[in-house]
Amino acid sequence: MPWVPRPGSRMATKSLGRSALGGAGATILWQGVRLVLLALSIVILARLLDPADYGLVAMVTALIGIGELLRDMGLSMASVQAKTVSAEEKSNLFWANTLIGAVLTTVAYLLAEPIAALYGRDELVGITHALAFTFLINGIATQFKAQINRDLRFMTLGFTEALPQAAGLAAAIVWAVSIGGYGALVVQALVIAVGGLLLDLVFARWWPRGYFRRTSIRRFLRFGGALAGTQTLAYLSKNLDTVALGLTVGSTPLGWYNRAYQITVLPLTQLTAPMSRVAVPILSRVQDDARAFGRFLRAGQFFSVGLAAVCYGTIVGMAEPLVRVVLGETWLPAAPVLQVLAISGVFRAMGQVPYWLFLSKGHAGRQFRFYLVAQPVIIVGILAGLPFGLIGVAWGVSAGYAIFWIAQMLWAARATDTPTGGLIVSALAIVLSVGVPIAGIGLLVTSLLDQPVVVIAVGLAASAVYLAVLLFAVPIYRSQVREVLTLARRRR
Repeated sequence: MPWVPRPGSRMATKSLGRSALGGAGATILWQGVRLVLLALSIVILARLLDPADYGLVAMVTALIGIGELLRDMGLSMASVQAKTVSAEEKSNLFWANTLIGAVLTTVAYLLAEPIAALYGRDELVGITHALAFTFLINGIATQFKAQINRDLRFMTLGFTEALPQAAGLAAAIVWAVSIGGYGALVVQALVIAVGGLLLDLVFARWWPRGYFRRTSIRRFLRFGGALAGTQTLAYLSKNLDTVALGLTVGSTPLGWYNRAYQITVLPLTQLTAPMSRVAVPILSRVQDDARAFGRFLRAGQFFSVGLAAVCYGTIVGMAEPLVRVVLGETWLPAAPVLQVLAISGVFRAMGQVPYWLFLSKGHAGRQFRFYLVAQPVIIVGILAGLPFGLIGVAWGVSAGYAIFWIAQMLWAARATDTPTGGLIVSALAIVLSVGVPIAGIGLLVTSLLDQPVVVIAVGLAASAVYLAVLLFAVPIYRSQVREVLTLARRRR
């Protein structure tokens, strides 16, 4: 029998530290690949499709997308967060996710006609019918992917997500060039789902058996149900703007808003949010070691918030040249919307830390109760901005997330018995010292130069110089970077 370090021992903590570092490295690598693929998707497809095509698909996904959260029911994260999961429990979780996926596929398929009637667009029937099958496909894949995650095989996990994304992009390009229209976006989604399932089946090193009636998965359902409720509330607030604008401004302006929104969430979905896959299992295992827990938590925040400050500061400062280069002249109305939405992106990235706190300590129920109380703040912001069009909604979203983040940090401190005052100060300091100056650099360069490519190149170079000076001048940032590099050299 292989020797395993005693949980909580110094050697076990070091082993988890190496796993965390390796997981972060693998996550950065593969999310970097996915970021490039998504950037290519945005750049290429924006030149092959019309804003109205994006608007039509957004009308559907904003309404049925909530089914993806219900399909998972938080069970993937519940199985990852749990300290132990038996073979019987894994099988039962698989059948639960598959059944939920099948039910949601049926429901979404039947809702196609009502959705088309709501917006007054017949094209939405076919879009809804096709996308409905992603629920069943992803339902089958859920526990296979969770098994890879539980095993801390982050390199494999990244591969199983990046390759389908590349295949989906290729399929979308072929469709857009040969046939054209919104069908390219639908095909892209289906290829990504099917490809992901096939790779998860191959690499999971696990296969479900029958359903074990005597084995309860109630503990997973309690945790997962609360998490799914939390994510559902968050989804409603994130997509209310799309639904409201779709009903009031039409498909083309909605397409502009949708692309601005997608660029905004790109750093979140591809760089910061996936860190949860590393952070939650690691923090869950050291939750009884306050010193190690605090160390990993601070390191995670430094990475997430620092990266977000750089990304969103750049977007705020150079929104117009970025839109010209990335999307093309047709999409220029999206530039001011992108600039404002980027502010919300900063606060959403900062919200990863309290999210980790709740999940790693098993307090998904308390997080859900907080979301019930606080998510309406974002909804109120969206509705308040709706009379002022796209920009008004964008400002409402940003203001709502700013208030929500502060409340979330304070609630997390009380609910998890973890001090967050220092984390709040540290996060704001990173934004003020990194994000704001980089935004200022971008605005200055944009006002002085004309050619968008030149503006971006000069702005990025100037920002890089500023970051180098900042690291040299601020000891605490320098020490944190040094600590990460030291761990990297020691990792075997």
